[in-house]
Amino acid sequence: MTLRLRLVLALVVLLTAGLVLFGLSTYSLYARNQYQRLDDDVRASVPFVTRQVVEAAGLASSPRPSSGQTPDSGGSGHDTGGGSPPPEAPVSTYGELRDSAGLVVSHVQLSTSTAQPRLAKTLAVGARPRLFNTGSVSGAGSWRVYVSAAGPPAPHGDTVVIALPSTGISSSLHRLVFIEVSGAALLLAVLCLGAWLILRRGLRPIERMAVTAGSISAGDLSQRVSPSGGPGEIGQLGLALNTMLDEIEASFAEREATEQRLRQFLADASHELRTPLTSIQGFAELFRIENDGGGAGLNSEIDLPTILRRIEEEAGRMKGLVEDLLLLARLDQTRPIERRPVDLAVLAADACTDAVAAAPGRAITLDAPKPVVVSGDESHLRQAIANLVANAVRHTPDGSAIDVGARLQDGQATVSVRDHGGGLEPTTLEHAFDRFWQADRARSGPGAGLGLSIVAAIAAEHGGSAEAGNADGGGAVFTLRMSLRPAGLELTP
Repeated sequence: MTLRLRLVLALVVLLTAGLVLFGLSTYSLYARNQYQRLDDDVRASVPFVTRQVVEAAGLASSPRPSSGQTPDSGGSGHDTGGGSPPPEAPVSTYGELRDSAGLVVSHVQLSTSTAQPRLAKTLAVGARPRLFNTGSVSGAGSWRVYVSAAGPPAPHGDTVVIALPSTGISSSLHRLVFIEVSGAALLLAVLCLGAWLILRRGLRPIERMAVTAGSISAGDLSQRVSPSGGPGEIGQLGLALNTMLDEIEASFAEREATEQRLRQFLADASHELRTPLTSIQGFAELFRIENDGGGAGLNSEIDLPTILRRIEEEAGRMKGLVEDLLLLARLDQTRPIERRPVDLAVLAADACTDAVAAAPGRAITLDAPKPVVVSGDESHLRQAIANLVANAVRHTPDGSAIDVGARLQDGQATVSVRDHGGGLEPTTLEHAFDRFWQADRARSGPGAGLGLSIVAAIAAEHGGSAEAGNADGGGAVFTLRMSLRPAGLELTP
């Protein structure tokens, strides 16, 4: 069952209950008012009708006037024939006088009608007059009956009975019921139709949201629901859904990018590991072939020491690659590191010393006039700076100068390494810190493409950043930026 149908049915049930209560209340109040008026008419006619039945029974020579009756109006209405009803009793009033045995002594009927109330032979009379309802002797009429002691001049024990027809009240009540039922049915029909149209218009945005949600569940995360925003509940719901969809789409995109990077990383790592393994396998097979020939490699162009040296070199290369991969894996775990004060100027000087020892023909200068103390892991930071210097040595021509600097700038510690080579292409600038990226054909040198990735990971580990760019005057410059004092740590340089 749809929400619209449930709301309409609930509205119909509530309206029906309200109309029923209203109709019952109206019917009850109207019926009570009508019967109260009829009782008042019966009581008002008691003196006049009593005189009429007493006179008809021959117990008085002429009717005696009572309060509200003129002397000349009393005897004109006691015969059972026609004539206009007297002013003291309503039209169709019926009266009779009964003796103590219950026998009818006389009766009068103030109309041309012959209808009479259906009365029991014995009518109980108490200390006070009583009123009750009864039917007609013939037909389907109804009467309101008044019974009381007759009083003088009637003998003691006589009873006077006065009845007024209540058929008109019943007809009025039936008409009232018909009007109420008809009006309620028409009102319910109009209200149901109006509620259906209003709810259809009001719930249309939710239906559109449901259709959009179906498309989204089918895999199209780019769709958005409308309306979104505004003071209404539907607008707020649309805004919340769109915000959630943005976050879900971003999460899916990030997951897909991560999976793509992981697949690419595994492929590149497999390729890089396969190269030294292939070399080791080749040299091992060469040694086996020469050894099986009986010469133990003595007559070969590549002797045993050369084969063992090449196997050792390739094994060392593979070991370095595995160590780099393990370091990157540990850095990706983003575990808290043990921080201690570290002087980046000292680490930069050590990196320059190592580079001079590895490449004596290089002109490597250091610009670190003051200590640059940060909080971090000394071994990781040392490797990051060493990787930057080694990257400059590896990817620039022999003899080109390298400038290393360690300074305090705008509340940050910076370590920069600039070479004087050919600079970086736009594509290389974009992917300089990607793992296994080796697309810069203008800059030559061995390596697996993990050095700068390790630098970026170490910078992120310490809440800093690694940047790459082209320096003014030519050459590439790589910069490592870090905060001097992380939150909650005070340093004393």
